[in-house]
Amino acid sequence: MRSWSRLSFLALLVLEEITLAEYVRTKKSTVAPVGAEVLTVGVIGDYGWTGWTPSPPHFCLEVLPELQAAGLVIPNEVLNDCDPGDISFVNNATALQLDTSSYIGQVCAMKNCTAFVSVGDNFYDSGIDFTTGGIQRFQEAWVGMYSQGIFETAPWYQCLGNHDIVKGQSGVDFQTKVAPIYDPRWNFGTQGLPYWTYDLMGKDWTATFVVVDSDCFLSSYLKNTSVYVNPYTEACYAARQTQVDFLANTFAKSTATWKFLQLHHGYMSSATNETELAPLVEIVVQHNGVVLNGHDHCLGHYYANNTNFILSGAAGYPQAGDCNYGIPLGPYAKFLGANPMSAANGFVTMDISKQFINVEYYLRDMQFEDGDLYPVPYDLHPSYSFQITQHAT
Repeated sequence: MRSWSRLSFLALLVLEEITLAEYVRTKKSTVAPVGAEVLTVGVIGDYGWTGWTPSPPHFCLEVLPELQAAGLVIPNEVLNDCDPGDISFVNNATALQLDTSSYIGQVCAMKNCTAFVSVGDNFYDSGIDFTTGGIQRFQEAWVGMYSQGIFETAPWYQCLGNHDIVKGQSGVDFQTKVAPIYDPRWNFGTQGLPYWTYDLMGKDWTATFVVVDSDCFLSSYLKNTSVYVNPYTEACYAARQTQVDFLANTFAKSTATWKFLQLHHGYMSSATNETELAPLVEIVVQHNGVVLNGHDHCLGHYYANNTNFILSGAAGYPQAGDCNYGIPLGPYAKFLGANPMSAANGFVTMDISKQFINVEYYLRDMQFEDGDLYPVPYDLHPSYSFQITQHAT
């Protein structure tokens, strides 16, 4: 009933010609506590499979080719919901998201995580928008999924991934404007924009995070064969310098102990190095910052140009190939959570204090009926960890 009353209020806002963005500015969100000597956050990405229903096989395999041959323009969402790879994943991915959410909750109860940092792909396969179906997906795949135990009161600091922008501006608007009103744990700034900044503040330290939409930097998403090309991606690609300037100005003004760039795609990767993100990464390097990303469906740690790149994209359907089956390519890959059979589900925690950031990778034991694809003897202990001691500038 509470959710429906919120939606009724949104309708009244529209009738009164008050924009959602303006209302979001006045909305009080759940935020991380202030003043802790050590604050633990979970970094989580590529998780939102629950509730996605692909198009029927008859349509995808028989009807769709005929429509394309006839020259009919097919909406990107329809094309994306016929993706054969994602269709083959969806049943297992939904179960894995559920199991991994329980695992994350267990680890975070032990570690007292007080917030979660998302690196995108919040809703497969084509995002959500302000429709009844979108509202139901949001309730099922996020509000309901992450509602028990440690999740009940912990804020999430959000970011968009490529699957989140398939519906274009309407999908972006839902996550940046509607979702923060629907559930106060969902943080996406106060301007209703896909890029934003926030600070976590401890007893004697501050951490500045800048979130950008990395979809706006990839020229491949503008090709007419891409399911991601739409008026939103075209416009934000043309205006991508705005996000570069936002990052540069925010970092320049910040006197924080630690500085983070939070985005979806990986500049450092074992699958695809998205080099078009270089203008953003150069700013991070200049400020001794840290990069948090997802997109690759695995866990990894890369170190280059005196900068740590933390990959946490394993909360849904893990894919070993995204981490090159655990085999490092060159000296930059310090850890890859994969082997020749599978990547592991899991996430990353950061214990932030004035002296250092303790980064721990928690990988779930991948035991199934047919065997253990990624054995972890005691998965409530970190499988890999490192510390960051160099403060931001």
